[in-house]
Formats: sequence, structure tokens, C-alpha cells
Amino acid sequence: MRQNVAAIPDVIEVRAGRSPLLSRLYHEVGLAAVAAEFELPIERFDPELAEALERGAHYLAPPKLPLAS
Repeated sequence: MRQNVAAIPDVIEVRAGRSPLLSRLYHEVGLAAVAAEFELPIERFDPELAEALERGAHYLAPPKLPLAS
């Protein structure tokens, strides 16, 4: 099915801007993913970073999921 490009409103072309909440979430998930990959203990980091790692780890999949049978 072809799309009529002229029918797309100009609102789609406007940037939504940066969301501080999403930026923080992406940052925390990235930190948690790196810490999990390197198997770094969260307890060794300062409290603020440890909390960010815990928040980010919440959104990561469990490291070992059972395979479907």
C-alpha cells in the first residue's frame, strides 16, 4: 500500500525534544547492562551510583531465562 506523503501532517517533522526522564532511564539501563556484563558487584560503588544501577537493572531481562520446551 502506498502512502500519500503529502497527507502526513507537519507535526511529525517537529522534534519532540529531550526528555530528562528518558535520558536518565537510558543512562541507568546502560550502566546496569555494563555492570551485569562485567559481573561487577553493586556494593563496591558509591550509594548514588549503586541506586542508579539497581533502578537500571530493574529493566534488564533476567540473565538466565529457561528455554521453551
